[in-house]
Amino acid sequence: MIFAAQNLLQWLLGENPDRAGVPKLQWANLPESWGVFVMLLVVAAIVSAVVWMYRREISTCPMPVKLTMAGLRLAVVLLLVILYLKPAVFYQQVSEIKPTIALLRDRSISMDQTDQYSNNEIVKKLAATTRTDAATIADDGVKRVQLINQAFDKNPQLIQQLRDKGSIRVVDFATGSKQVALLPANEESKTKAGEEANADGDAPTTDKLKIPELVADGLGTNIYQAVRESLDDSSRVSAVVLVTEGQHNAGESPVAIAQKAANQAVPIFVVGVGDPNPPRNLSVNEIYVREKAYPDEPFEVEAVLQTTRDSGQGSAAELKVELVQQLVNDKTGSLGPPVPVKSQTVQPPVDGGRMRVDFGHVLGQPGKYVFTVRVPPIDGETDIDDNSKTSPPMEVVDAKVKVLLISGLPSWDYIQVTRLLQRDSTIQLSCWLQSLDDTRPQEGDAPITRLPTTLAELNEYNVIMLMDPNPTEFSAEWIEMLKTFCKRNFGGVMFVAGPQFSGEFVTMNRLSGIRELLPVRFGDNQSIEETEVLNLARDASATKMLPVNYNMDHPVMSFRSSPAESQEIWDVMPSIYWNFPTLDAKPTARVLLERGDNLGTDSNQPLLVANRFGAGSVLYMGFQESYRWRRLGVQAQYFDRFWIQAIRYLVESRSMQGARRGFLDTDKKQFELGQRVPLIGRVLDKDFEPSQTPTHQVVVRSDDGRSQKIDMKLVPNSTGRYEGSFDALRLGTYEATLRIAGETDQALIAPISFRVIPPSAESGADWLNEKLLRQIATESGGSYLSLADINALPAMIPDAAERVEFNSPAKPLWDCSNLLRWLFYLLPVVLLSAEWALRKWYKLL
Repeated sequence: MIFAAQNLLQWLLGENPDRAGVPKLQWANLPESWGVFVMLLVVAAIVSAVVWMYRREISTCPMPVKLTMAGLRLAVVLLLVILYLKPAVFYQQVSEIKPTIALLRDRSISMDQTDQYSNNEIVKKLAATTRTDAATIADDGVKRVQLINQAFDKNPQLIQQLRDKGSIRVVDFATGSKQVALLPANEESKTKAGEEANADGDAPTTDKLKIPELVADGLGTNIYQAVRESLDDSSRVSAVVLVTEGQHNAGESPVAIAQKAANQAVPIFVVGVGDPNPPRNLSVNEIYVREKAYPDEPFEVEAVLQTTRDSGQGSAAELKVELVQQLVNDKTGSLGPPVPVKSQTVQPPVDGGRMRVDFGHVLGQPGKYVFTVRVPPIDGETDIDDNSKTSPPMEVVDAKVKVLLISGLPSWDYIQVTRLLQRDSTIQLSCWLQSLDDTRPQEGDAPITRLPTTLAELNEYNVIMLMDPNPTEFSAEWIEMLKTFCKRNFGGVMFVAGPQFSGEFVTMNRLSGIRELLPVRFGDNQSIEETEVLNLARDASATKMLPVNYNMDHPVMSFRSSPAESQEIWDVMPSIYWNFPTLDAKPTARVLLERGDNLGTDSNQPLLVANRFGAGSVLYMGFQESYRWRRLGVQAQYFDRFWIQAIRYLVESRSMQGARRGFLDTDKKQFELGQRVPLIGRVLDKDFEPSQTPTHQVVVRSDDGRSQKIDMKLVPNSTGRYEGSFDALRLGTYEATLRIAGETDQALIAPISFRVIPPSAESGADWLNEKLLRQIATESGGSYLSLADINALPAMIPDAAERVEFNSPAKPLWDCSNLLRWLFYLLPVVLLSAEWALRKWYKLL
């Protein structure tokens, strides 16, 4: 009946292309509450009056005529009632508003790896879903990101069915999130058409909208942030679809955001990607060797191995680790044949973890070498590409380091350092102990009979070491020679302060040039004496040395390849009881050790400071208690290594193969993928004065043959200091070479090497964390499914569409068309005229 009335109304109104929606009738003057009863009572009274009046008419009028006239009178009354109620028409549109489905895809680099699935049923289902050969998947040949892309690309009905439930906002996330696509929801008519087609056995209607391919290049995985941003979005989100392997390693716990999603009635449907079984893998993660060595000088090649699971042979399993060396051709840069030189048998941790392997080695032939540490594959290993790693080149320099050691008194440090340097076959030592009787010979491999007095004599040495020197033997001219030796002739200078003579040495007017040379600032003689008194008052207890953690990669401080491990060794070094007072370090210097009780002007007082002075290097040591380090390690290994490294650092600027015109350096030797690599340089001109050229260029080459050019710009108000940087976008070993503008000889500044490794956040566990993902789904009120079952996802998504009615303004029915207007206003006249004519015909009043 309602349908018939609707059709009647539609017929009365006719077609109107300007009107959208379905016409509906309403009564504008319909009374409410008790008014309804009053209106019904009035109408009933009128009807009763009309019936009573026609029943009392004369009997000469036939009854059918009476009833006809009564009917006409009542029709007029009904029309008047209708006019009073004021019928109106409005057009109603019903729209279906669908919510948004957030599709979050993990784009971290862990999604760019392959899995070795242990369950054949999962492999078959995954192959069917992704239209990929099952053997290829089983053979560990398809990356996770490829399987994800295939799952969506080969199943277009999946996106179509999801769009039936709402629009799809596609977001790719790693440590941050980025929206990559927004697919609108299907219209209701299309949805119904698709349902009808399915009922008829035809293929469902699909359109050409597709989600973009996923690219796995992120440097971490922050599930918490990705889900939180979706929940905080202004659009109405009905569900979150999370596609990931679940190795969350940044931000807060994703379980907490899953609980928030449950509070907002937004379920999370998790699609797990990968194999839940941790892979069995053994890798060589790091290899470290110093940049230079000398013939027949012992050195170490250090390697760090990483095992994710045991070798499969039980707790007694052993691994053979092999060291291989290759000679680098100086002209072509090509590598010679690999020569195995050392091997060790080690037992890895049963539950997996990191382990260090050290190889002691000696080379007698000068040249450049690279070293490779390799291990054989273990049973069931999934990735054998990382079972070996090659070091940056190490140069064996065919020359002895000549050291001149000058000391005012035979302190304990002097005695122990002298013995150490005389034992080292790569160092030729000459000593000048100022307190020694003239009749006794000086110590050293090349003993001297007098202090050098000319620049030519100083230039015979590579390093000059001053240990609390007595100022009586030095002149202003000698200090100027020492500055020239360092600044122009690439010499290395080390000053070790002591309690006997250093205060006078650094404050004497005739020796004032030493202040310019050293990398620290001193007060005047009075302030030094006052600080000495304060130090004596504090000497009741020892003072801890504080290593500066961001300088742990400095060659003097590095006991291990890892700065963190070097830090641990420095942390257990004995405290000091005395140090020479200084104000602070100079701005361009690098503080390596500092006093731990804040006696400096603004911060802790520096104890060990390194700096460049012209073409050479300077090292300041503010105490003489390193001999106490001999009790640490095996056979005083840390004491020995510190002093040998100090000598090596000071001699690096004094090239055994020619003069250098500056240096190029980075703040560390290892960077994670995506990090900014800062380059710091010092350039001297032809007169060995600081360069003022605005820009020099650095060529950075990676081990895959690619290269890029970086502009190094002069730091304003600096003395030849240049800075530049670039982003590390590829893994591998890099070599950087600074080219001095206007010079054809590119060997004027030694190149440097560094490595780019995978992000630490992405280089650990990378298998499917099914436990966490199931917990996220459960806590949010959603469900967990594997990528192989992704076609079941649309049926899980709740139907949260809302129906919303939009009504046009009401318009009186008689104003909707001319026909209705004439009908409402002419029909009462026609009815009354007909009734009047009948009355006259039958001669009624």
